[in-house]
Amino acid sequence: MSHRISLPPEPGDVRRRTVRRRVWGLCAALLGVAMLLLGAAGLAIVPDLIEDEKAFGTATACTAPSSLQDDCRRSFDATVTRTVIRDQARSSEYTLYVDGPARVPRSIDMSGSEPLLKRLRPGDNVTVTMWRDYATAVRQGKVSQETADTPEGEPVFVCALALAVICGGAYGLYAGGTALARARRHAVRGLPATLVPRGKEAAGAALCTLPALVVGDFTSVPVMLVVWLGLLPLVRWVVQRQQQRSTGRHARPPVHTV
Repeated sequence: MSHRISLPPEPGDVRRRTVRRRVWGLCAALLGVAMLLLGAAGLAIVPDLIEDEKAFGTATACTAPSSLQDDCRRSFDATVTRTVIRDQARSSEYTLYVDGPARVPRSIDMSGSEPLLKRLRPGDNVTVTMWRDYATAVRQGKVSQETADTPEGEPVFVCALALAVICGGAYGLYAGGTALARARRHAVRGLPATLVPRGKEAAGAALCTLPALVVGDFTSVPVMLVVWLGLLPLVRWVVQRQQQRSTGRHARPPVHTV
């Protein structure tokens, strides 16, 4: 079997390719740095979110003499202006719109239509329970429904999102830095083959935040981190096995360049 041989590129082509490599390398590196900083900022606020979640779990109803600064649950009267119930497979929405005191948000995510939202009509009077700036529950008479507007689950979600962003940022910085470091060489010989497996590993690490998030919802942030870190060696092993199969004796011969 004969190998295809490529002629060496013209000097002008090399210069143009070098410039393009440096431009996209710089853009990728800057994007990677920005994503790393964003992910680090997300991880930095996770401890505060954990404290908020704990404070919410132990909060009690405010008593009459309580000041506005007390970390307790307050009740406010409001009037329903409209409701939105959209129950579809791909997109669902359960929103209650109310008119009330300034502290009460005008729209509240109810997360479902049961047991209260589907019964409400414009003009109905309801009681909204507030904790800090969260509208945590809505009540009408003896029927009450918890909302999706609570700090519960926020630490785990923010942590998982930050980890995924860091994975993307790390790969962007690696790919961009690689392109910048040897732009001229890559303009002649092409980009290194290591970019593909490293990209697969970064994507796999980002996807591992999903099962870690599920575990974290039932446990805690530290357990979620342990699960995520435990999955990383598996991702690397899968990528390496895939690379070994693709470069086996039945693989296509490489294209030789001068």
